[in-house]
Amino acid sequence: MFPSPNGRHRRNHRHPTLLGRILLWMIVPLFILWSIGILITYFISLNLANSPYDRTLAGHLRLLRHEVELQHVQGGTFQMSDTARNVLAGSHEEEPTRWQVLDANGQLLAGDPGIPIPDDWGYDIDQIRFRNATLDHQAMRIAYIWGGRDLDGTGFLAVVAEPAEARATLQQEILTGMLTPQLIILPLAAMLAGLGLTQGLEPLSILQEHMRRRKPSDLSAIRDDLAPAEIVPLIAAMNDLLRRLADSIDSQRRFVANAAHQLKTPLAGIRTQCELALREKDPEQTRISLQQLIAGSERATRLVNQLLLLARAESHQTETDQAHEPFDLHALAEGCTSDWVPTALQRQIDLGFDGANEPLPVFGNALMIRELLNNLIDNALLYTPAGGQVTVRALLDGDQVCLEVQDNGPGIAPAERERVFDRFYRILGQDAEGSGLGLAIVREVTEHHKAEIRFLPCGNHIDPASAGTRLRVSFPRDLQGTRT
Repeated sequence: MFPSPNGRHRRNHRHPTLLGRILLWMIVPLFILWSIGILITYFISLNLANSPYDRTLAGHLRLLRHEVELQHVQGGTFQMSDTARNVLAGSHEEEPTRWQVLDANGQLLAGDPGIPIPDDWGYDIDQIRFRNATLDHQAMRIAYIWGGRDLDGTGFLAVVAEPAEARATLQQEILTGMLTPQLIILPLAAMLAGLGLTQGLEPLSILQEHMRRRKPSDLSAIRDDLAPAEIVPLIAAMNDLLRRLADSIDSQRRFVANAAHQLKTPLAGIRTQCELALREKDPEQTRISLQQLIAGSERATRLVNQLLLLARAESHQTETDQAHEPFDLHALAEGCTSDWVPTALQRQIDLGFDGANEPLPVFGNALMIRELLNNLIDNALLYTPAGGQVTVRALLDGDQVCLEVQDNGPGIAPAERERVFDRFYRILGQDAEGSGLGLAIVREVTEHHKAEIRFLPCGNHIDPASAGTRLRVSFPRDLQGTRT
């Protein structure tokens, strides 16, 4: 057979590793933060590079303003002093600081006409403004101020400009100095984080190798004495799973062993009756053997059905849980009792039903609870002599909905009441035929529904010590239609 595409896809599917996921959640946020850090570093370096040069440029602007205030510039007779020229030249002998003086209308009074005039310069007195511009295909940093007056009283705008190349060089040096350590440290940090995580996850690798070396039959608990605290709950959950798996396997083994043991007797009887029927010449004796065959096959069939029901009752799989639904226990008990009336009449037993006058809502598996009641009624009819009475009750007791089956048979001694719920256990001295599974099924269904089963006194006001058996199964009441 060829594997299905879906199966092939499942086999080839690779799950992400825990180390990879942790590193992903570490490296990606770290890379994002690093990118944000680069952006912040860029603006910080820009500010650091501009601040000293802007202070120097502002000093040159004040010097120019002072020079203008000491002269007449209206007639174009402005002459810059040698000291001022040297200061404006500064360290940029090839590219000295360029300057110009403008009147209120933006007309050039003195200086370099090539410096671009500010587009929206205002008349705020003594407010130094900075802006970036391009002059002769070269980036320039420009500073200007309004508010000075020459000896003639003419107001003017002083403007100075210098190349931005030195600023860019300083900014690049600052960025290089700040980002180079980050470029070295970040990969090292990622490598150390990966190494640390690898060492930290080593216990998981040890646990994985330990589980791989285990034999399939080894369901013992996993040791957690050397495990870190973070994975101790995981080991505890795995140990709980192993314990439940071991219990399930033991239950299956007991079921198979018990089934084989119990089926051996009826099958052997069937074979014996078949051999007798083959040897008999008398038609009447042959008919009797065939009737015994039918009775033996019925007993074997009921035993198999009870074994299967017991196995289903012991199972707590999801599909069983999904079969739970709200239903009326009163209607179920009444219908189930009616089904047993023909059997009770054949055995000459008075079977009655005593129900409540209202619905009794419970939440559970109706088929399993019906089988629980079938086994209780079957046991009562089986051990009650001819002429006896069996009563089935459905009643409300506080917050619990109860099923009761009472008979006036020989009863069960207090010392035997716990053991009668064991599989295949039968009270000595009883002549009635049975497999010993009926009450075991009742207990399993009761535990599955988180109900309670107990023996109650069977006496009445005439004879408080009268014999008999009275079993009550109490279910939590389902008032809102919610699961119990």
